Amino acid sequence: MPVPFTFTYKTYFEVGCYVVLLFFVVPIRIDNDYEIREQFMQYVKDFNKSYLDENIFNIRFDAFKKSLETINQLNSNRTNTSAHYGLTKFSDLSPEEFLLIQNNRRNTDALVGNDFGELQNRVSKRSTYWKNVPQKVDWRKKGVVSGVKYQKNCGACWAFSVTETIESMQAIKNKNLTELSVQQMIDCSIYNNGCQGGDTCSLLSWIKDSNVTIETETDYPLVLRDQKCRKTTNFHGGVRINDYVCDTFIGREDIILKLLATNGPVVVSVSGETWQNYVGGVIQFHCDGEISHAVQIVGYDLTAEVPYYIARNSWGEDFGDKGYLYLAIGSNICHLAYEVAAVTVA
Repeated sequence: MPVPFTFTYKTYFEVGCYVVLLFFVVPIRIDNDYEIREQFMQYVKDFNKSYLDENIFNIRFDAFKKSLETINQLNSNRTNTSAHYGLTKFSDLSPEEFLLIQNNRRNTDALVGNDFGELQNRVSKRSTYWKNVPQKVDWRKKGVVSGVKYQKNCGACWAFSVTETIESMQAIKNKNLTELSVQQMIDCSIYNNGCQGGDTCSLLSWIKDSNVTIETETDYPLVLRDQKCRKTTNFHGGVRINDYVCDTFIGREDIILKLLATNGPVVVSVSGETWQNYVGGVIQFHCDGEISHAVQIVGYDLTAEVPYYIARNSWGEDFGDKGYLYLAIGSNICHLAYEVAAVTVA
């Protein structure tokens, strides 16, 4: 899922000179192109973009114009409490390109609802959203959530979200936060396809069934490309999961809240199509596309005017609210309740 990624283009000229050159060589094709082109020039400067040639410039400019139309449409019927949209580092991609770089593949065969002991007991009793759970939960404040990462052009949101959740559970148990190896999951999971995509439940199934010891980030560092799975070392001690649940909780988001309150962060698969130009606020609408991405939910707030989940993304700290998004509770927004995973560690 992957995430979306940052385009890195070789720069032959200083951005200012290059922008001036392109201004003269790219023809104006619509009445308001001049004003939009000025906005695009500023966008190129603000987001440190550069393009190899006029053809690529035109492609990115066309995508930028479509993003502006989408942003205006999404903001036209928003309320004071709903999400707001604007230019992001992904605004020079077409919607199709943005969707293609999200590679969370759903695998319904991997959805399991089997008995998972103590974890199952914690959520066995039905509750309402505002009863039997704390009104606010934020695991970041407990020191068990590591920093936001950026998967760039590696479509491994499935590996990021699962690994980050396991490291959070280890920190909750042992009072010591140690970053675990996302790269090991990318390289070694036999049920997934590395940077080309994967599924969160399939990854958890492989970790559990194969009794995998997850290496630390120090011992198996992130390189954001597919590699041959290497022999593990466990120099600094690895982590094994004890058990997991991966199931559908559509219409039962009370269970998600209970898991967050009594167990820890969870993994959810989502539709991220309309996240391309998200800049803040609570997502309540415009999120009905195909499931394509995965994130870690690290808490919630039931006291807000629009109660929301706190979603940690893997698109860098310069996206959304310092790398986070907010998703409305109770309406299966972005299909977040379709594939939910929680774990316990050994």
